[in-house]
Amino acid sequence: MKDLETCRAEIDNIDQQMLQLFEKRMGLSKQVVEYKLAHDMEIFQSNRETEVINDTVSQLQNDELKEYAKNYIQDIMNISKSYQASFIPVESKIELKEPKKDHLRVGFQGVPGAFSELALRIYFGEEAERKHYTKFEDVYDALNNDEIDYGIVPLENSSTGAINDNYDCIRDYGFYIVGEQHIRVSQHLLGIKGAKLEDITDVYSHPQGLLQTSKYLQVHNITPHEYTDTAEAAKYISEKNDKHLGAIASVHAAKLYNLDVIGENIEDIKTNSTRFIIFSKHLERVEGANCVSIVFTTKHQVGALYQVIKIINDHQINMVKIESRPVRHTPWEYYFYVDFEGSLDDYSIIKVIERMKAHTNTLRILGHYVR
Repeated sequence: MKDLETCRAEIDNIDQQMLQLFEKRMGLSKQVVEYKLAHDMEIFQSNRETEVINDTVSQLQNDELKEYAKNYIQDIMNISKSYQASFIPVESKIELKEPKKDHLRVGFQGVPGAFSELALRIYFGEEAERKHYTKFEDVYDALNNDEIDYGIVPLENSSTGAINDNYDCIRDYGFYIVGEQHIRVSQHLLGIKGAKLEDITDVYSHPQGLLQTSKYLQVHNITPHEYTDTAEAAKYISEKNDKHLGAIASVHAAKLYNLDVIGENIEDIKTNSTRFIIFSKHLERVEGANCVSIVFTTKHQVGALYQVIKIINDHQINMVKIESRPVRHTPWEYYFYVDFEGSLDDYSIIKVIERMKAHTNTLRILGHYVR
């Protein structure tokens, strides 16, 4: 058995040789990317990457080291890709359109009195023409068909989490987030005129409204029923005119549909709030923009997501949020949604996004707005 000092000396010698080889390899990586750029070739080819790793590792004589060797080769390739990405020319600017300011038509899901309408009125003011639709996807279709200039939908709630349908739709339709609006959500139990709490046996509301008030409903032994929207539920019980039926909705909805507020602020968590996004067909120039959203996919392998997040960390950028959604028809693969601080007016942010592309299968800018 060799003594410790001898082992260390030999390791130091091997490391020096490896560094010399590393330098040569990186030089060749630079030549590769320069050749591909000159001949308009695809820069990063993930299929070839897997093939090279497997072929290289198969030459090992010690089978115990194969998994370690795969990670080792993958790490070298990741470093090489980051280095190659630094030579890819990047447009100094991304086209940002001026926002529309006059004669605005804005779509929301639900009926008048919905929380989405409240968020719309706060963000756009009372002058904007408001159009309401039955389903979330109807709002996206309306924008796609130029019936509206902007859509506004809830993306997440502080107590019940993400509204997954809207994560999927904003991606699938190829639209862009151009603004956001947070509102404090106070849920109330509504009933027809003269109804009392002890009369209410069944209550109707959007699934989020029911989740946010689940404890209250359990305590009072009230049976929940899902409805398309909180305000729609208020309209429904108003039309039914049955003192045993209640709705969970806003005070504004109570006024609109001539209902009594039987229970005030019945949400389980009193800091309950919802984040709404405003979306458009185009990325827009937003004064004071300080947040960029992206959506991307990676290879289904160890460390793939880490490589993207590492770029954000290495550039000292504050990541605000990360969310994942499954890729349809591809088990165990995911879309990753990331919000981070920055502006598309900043060249360094554009450069960071280009470097992320070296470590993803797909990547799209999803939004540019004030958070």
